[in-house]
Amino acid sequence: MAILVFLDGVLKDTRLGGPIQDGMSLYRTLKEKNRVLILCDDVTKGDHWLRQQRINNIDDVVDKSNVPALGDDPDFRLVEWIKSQGPVELVITSDPDLTVKLLSVGITTLVFMAPTYIREEFRPDSRKGVKSWQKIVEEIDSQNAAYKEDPRI
Repeated sequence: MAILVFLDGVLKDTRLGGPIQDGMSLYRTLKEKNRVLILCDDVTKGDHWLRQQRINNIDDVVDKSNVPALGDDPDFRLVEWIKSQGPVELVITSDPDLTVKLLSVGITTLVFMAPTYIREEFRPDSRKGVKSWQKIVEEIDSQNAAYKEDPRI
């Protein structure tokens, strides 16, 4: 079993490039007892950044270079590809749109949002971008309704 953590937005501030301390603490806590894979855009740059932050005991850093047919949503495709290689216990991301897609295919997802670091289009009070929080609420309601109607439970 593996836990997938996205580098950008969870461990690394996407605006300034520095570490997000809450995300780093979360990673270190999970790393004590779990296999944690870090997902990024470029393995070389991601690994270099992690080592600069003194994260040396890394299970693996994975990028999209080996993923076939990335399509319109490369982050979702990357998670699917890793899941095809073995079980995925949890995905940690700061992207609400990706969260909706992962929940819709049954992947347990933790949305990490530190208000001083998240990109403006992800904020509920944003003036730009789509309000993605409503999509997450709708997906959770949909799954809860399906759970209630499941005769196996």
